[in-house]
Amino acid sequence: MTTIELNIQAHRRQDRHTLVLTGELDLASAPALEGMVAQACADGASELVLDLSRLTFIDSSGLKAILSARGLCAANRCDLFLTPAKAPVQRLFELTRLIDRLPFRESSPPEPADARPG
Repeated sequence: MTTIELNIQAHRRQDRHTLVLTGELDLASAPALEGMVAQACADGASELVLDLSRLTFIDSSGLKAILSARGLCAANRCDLFLTPAKAPVQRLFELTRLIDRLPFRESSPPEPADARPG
């Protein structure tokens, strides 16, 4: 059985952070996302975008990590936005009715050429 891991690319532009998630967000990888969200908040992010457009799978642990991110961002006065995933993954947000409770927006502005990975 092949394991597809989660890759998280972090980009920062001043106090705006973007985490691009590629692969599978599940029980094994959710702690990595939670840790990176906590780090962005600790670094003083005023906005955090979770780009889910490259996710291929998400389970309940992944949903919990995103909900935890929402709470952590709120506690740190950081605006959280989610870039929608492709249909199979996005469907989970629809089925759980989180689609109306989470701050989805179509896309984030492109990163400037001098944006440095985080």
